[in-house]
Amino acid sequence: MKTQTSCLIISCSLLLGCASKSERQFVSGCQSTGMDRSACQCAYQKLESKYGEDGLKNNLYTLQQSESFQYDMMQSGLQCLKE
Repeated sequence: MKTQTSCLIISCSLLLGCASKSERQFVSGCQSTGMDRSACQCAYQKLESKYGEDGLKNNLYTLQQSESFQYDMMQSGLQCLKE
């Protein structure tokens, strides 16, 4: 059972692209700053849990992000780098 679950997760991640378009774009942009993929994914998950999927999308795709959202992005990234 454990092997089947691992295979499913790997298949989903690599073959099917289970991450949302927003998450893929966030992680790609995050990686371009020099952070590793796992830290970027962690930061996205932290932000999504705080803002919700729609709230996070709204904050990511606005031209003028609020100072508090920028702070939250920075804090999420720093927390994930420490983990």
